[in-house]
Amino acid sequence: MKTIRGKVILFFILSLAFAGVLTSLHYEMASSLRHRIYTIERFDDLLNDVLELRRYEKNYFLYHDRANLNEELDYLARLADGFAALKGDIIAVVGRAAADAFQRNIERYRQVLDAVMVSKPAGTTPGDEEALRSEGKLLLDFTQRLIGEKRRRIDRTLRHVMIIPVASLVCLIILVVVTFRFVTRGILSPLWLVRKATEQVADNTFTPIAYDRDKQDEITRLMASFNTMVAELDSRQEQLLQSRKMASIGTFTSGIAHELNNPLNNISITAETLQLNYAAMKPDEIAELIEDILTQADRASQVVKNLLEFSRNGRPALSELDIGQVLERTLDLIKNQLVVAQIRIEKALAPNLPAIRGKRQDLQQAFVNIFLNAVQAMPRGGTLTIKADDGPAGQLRVDITDTGTGIKPEDLEHIFDPFFTTKELGQGTGLGLSLVYSIIRTHGGRIEVQSQVGQGTTFSIFLPVHAQQ
Repeated sequence: MKTIRGKVILFFILSLAFAGVLTSLHYEMASSLRHRIYTIERFDDLLNDVLELRRYEKNYFLYHDRANLNEELDYLARLADGFAALKGDIIAVVGRAAADAFQRNIERYRQVLDAVMVSKPAGTTPGDEEALRSEGKLLLDFTQRLIGEKRRRIDRTLRHVMIIPVASLVCLIILVVVTFRFVTRGILSPLWLVRKATEQVADNTFTPIAYDRDKQDEITRLMASFNTMVAELDSRQEQLLQSRKMASIGTFTSGIAHELNNPLNNISITAETLQLNYAAMKPDEIAELIEDILTQADRASQVVKNLLEFSRNGRPALSELDIGQVLERTLDLIKNQLVVAQIRIEKALAPNLPAIRGKRQDLQQAFVNIFLNAVQAMPRGGTLTIKADDGPAGQLRVDITDTGTGIKPEDLEHIFDPFFTTKELGQGTGLGLSLVYSIIRTHGGRIEVQSQVGQGTTFSIFLPVHAQQ
């Protein structure tokens, strides 16, 4: 029984079996007690017969009325019949030897009583009287002993019957303790680990749940599946992030091409000038042209470097970042796109901003998505305002405001939902802002949005400040 289901089934089977045993035992003892009570009542009848027998015996010897002998004979017959009916129960109580002795005692009493009845009152001898009384006393002693022994047996049975509820209570307590221990260690504690792991996933601090691989129960399989799920989610998140990067690159490809084309054209023109006029040029003029070629080549190299850094696959490690530099380098990636769209940039970055700890490429991806959304929201041009300053305690705040078309109030609460988009079919996947939300959350921050239709939208990003050691 390795599974929890199997253990629960086994537990209920054992519980039912235990309850069945207790019920059967209790029923058997109750039936036995009922029989013994009924038997002792019949034993009391034997005692009453003996007492009546002796009462008429005494009356006869006092008053010599022979009618007493007839009554005595009747009770003796009743005693013999009662003994015959209860002989098996009597043997069970006092044994066969004592039962046979009592039966012989009854016969001797009958013989003495018969001798007395055939004699005249005046002819009754002291020996007959003494013999009758002696046998009568033996009959009385036996029945009293029989009842006493039977009562002791009933007392023992009662004690046993009373033990059953106590034993049941003790077993119930043990059962509750075992069940509580099983539920706590086998179910609640592992589920607490899973709950803690979900919180770690939300905070991007997840470490795989440790579990006993030899176990095959449902909770263990749940832990294994959870670890696999998180690993798969990380992989899919990485794929999604990379695909969005590629989509973003595609969006501003023309700007990148223009950015590269300018320095390449300058290099080409300068090189042709140098080639045609090299013989007539002075050394300082040649050096100036060469310096210009190197400057333009460095400019093109920087464009390519920024593009490669942005599109690089893999999850970079956390590092200490200057948010101002992150914003500036992100703007460099799409500055030609902004120029083509006739969008003016206004920056208000507070000096000496505290550092944050994060992943540069991921944050750049988030800002690129917000900037491109702003570009698409201002098809006729406009102003993109970027502010960075201290936020609430321990946080840094970045506000990105456009003067675009704005977002409808009914759409605001859904803009971070995956696959939700207000763009026309084929113009958006609905994953950009969802990815932004995910990136900001994994950095321990939050994102808020305010918008008015026809006036523009403001995204406010709050990131935790890196604590200096």
